[in-house]
This record gives sequence, C-alpha cells and structure tokens, in this order.
Amino acid sequence: MARTPSEPINAPVHKADLRPIVGRFLGAYGLLLMLGILVLTFTFISPNFLSFANLTTMLDQNADLAIVAVGMTFAIISRNIDLAPGSLIALAGVIAGLVFNLTGSLYLGLLCGVLIAILVDLLDGLLIGYMGVDPLIVTLAAWIWVRGLAISLTGANSIVISDPFIDFMNNTRVLGISPSIILIALAYLFGWFVLNKTRLGRYTFAMGGDERATIQAGVNTAFYKVLMFGMLGLLAGLAAIVTLSRLGAAAPDAAYGLELDAIVAVIIGGTAFQGGEGSLRKTITGVLFIAVLNNGLRSQGMRDADFFAYKGAAIMLALMFEVISRQLMHGRKQSVARSPE
Repeated sequence: MARTPSEPINAPVHKADLRPIVGRFLGAYGLLLMLGILVLTFTFISPNFLSFANLTTMLDQNADLAIVAVGMTFAIISRNIDLAPGSLIALAGVIAGLVFNLTGSLYLGLLCGVLIAILVDLLDGLLIGYMGVDPLIVTLAAWIWVRGLAISLTGANSIVISDPFIDFMNNTRVLGISPSIILIALAYLFGWFVLNKTRLGRYTFAMGGDERATIQAGVNTAFYKVLMFGMLGLLAGLAAIVTLSRLGAAAPDAAYGLELDAIVAVIIGGTAFQGGEGSLRKTITGVLFIAVLNNGLRSQGMRDADFFAYKGAAIMLALMFEVISRQLMHGRKQSVARSPE
C-alpha cells in the first residue's frame, strides 16, 4: 500500500506509559505486599505467630506506638516534626507515679500526667507557631530536657504501681480485645474525624502544602500549630497510660526511641515527609509493619545488634518501595526526606 503524503517515515509507535500505573500500584499496595511477606515469613518460622493470642499481644505491646503515630501523621502532613513523644510518655508516667504515691489516687495521677504532656507540647507549639523556631530544634530540645526531667524526678528509678486499674488494663478482655486495643481504635477514630471533618484538619494539609499561601488566605497558622501540638500532647499522654499499664510502673526510660518508630511508620505508610499529603489509613499500614517486624524479630531471641540490623534493613527496603513508587508516578526523582523548599 502506498504511503500517504501526510504520513511520516518511520513514525514512532505510541505505547502507553506504564510507569505511573506501576507507581500507583506500588504506592497503594507495596507496603501491604511487604507486610504480607513478613507475616508469611514469621509464620513459617513460628507457626503460632498468626494465632489470635499473639496478634492481640502484638497490638498491646505496640499500642503506644500506634497512638503516637496518629499525632505524628498530623505533624508530618503539616510539614512539622515531633521528636519528643517518647520523652513525654516517660515524663507523663513519672508524674502519674509521683502523684499516685502522694495521693493514693492513680486516676488523679494519670490526669496530671496527661495534662503535663499537653502543656509541654503547647509550649513547643507556641515556640514554633508564634516565635518561628524550627520544629526540629524545638522538639529535639524537648526530647532532651523532658527525658532529663523524668530521670531527675525519680533518680533514674522506676516507680512501681499497684492498683486495680493496672489489672484492668492488662487482664480485661472483651471478645478477646483488651482496653489498650480499644484505645488505639478510639485514637484513630478521633484522628480521622479531626483530619477530615474539622478546620484543624483542613489547615493541617494547607500548611503542609503551602503555608505562605495559607497565611495570605487569612488563616492564623500560628494558632493552628499550637492547637495541633496540644493534640499531639494529648495523644502522647494517652500513650503514657497504656505504657504505664503495660509496665506496671512509671519508668523514666520508658518509650525510648518510640518517636523514631512513629516517624518511620508514617513515612513508609506513604505520608510525604515534605508535607501536604497523607492519611491515617496509610499510617495504620506503617504501624502494622513496624509492629509485626518488632514482634517477629524479638520472638527469635536474637541479640540487640542482630535485631537492629534486620529491622534497619527491612525499613530501608520499605522506604525504597516508597521512593520508587513516587519516581514512577511523577517521572522524576523523588525523596521521602526532601527538605522544605
């Protein structure tokens, strides 16, 4: 057949670009696939890994991480960071223990502990929102001084607590579900409502996307930063309750490094470190990944050095999935840890 005059010689064959499709698939299901591989691997090694008793125990042991990750999602979406929740959990627990020793009321102690956590994070929010101090610097300083205060108040000793509330938290089961798991569910329902149904949630996304434009639109971002950090303090206080109950003591070294696991869970879950996007649904997947990883590796009785080596390698692989999915979707290099422009 003769070529028509308008038909170019060696015309390129247009093929559908599959990279965005693959990128979206990896972004939506990559971590779930890795989570499934982890579960299958640990189940093969330990047949009881998938038992209901072990799964509920795993959630109980990581309840503080799950609750803190709710607040960390808000912080990262808004292009902020909070490095102090682990220290806040320790201080809130110590305050609860001290008040309990003075008054004999654990409920009053827990209330005081939660209030202290809120006040500390409100202070952080004031420094960040109204004084313009970098959140990394503010919360890093809080990570240091809050933990130091917890240690100094107790002389680095744990405060053993014997109270019916501890037995209730550790031994009560409703259809096999513990109070700690119920608190996780309540924290996520609360976080979902705030993120999706309130002004604070809308402005959390707006601040992360373009804070300057948000300010120009008439939004008092400083106020909402303070409000958001106050909510982070509330969640840290709630996490302190489950931590204290699990340990049966107020320990100044409790939850050490918890904030790093929370940050990793949020990032590998798909919330962009540069802010402006994310969801609690993604965070849940990230928390489950960290919880399964922690539980599965600890169950092997390995040394700390081996535990951290395997854990770090698994987290790095999960981060690679996240980076690759973003590169494929956007057709250019992306970084989950890119600094704000």
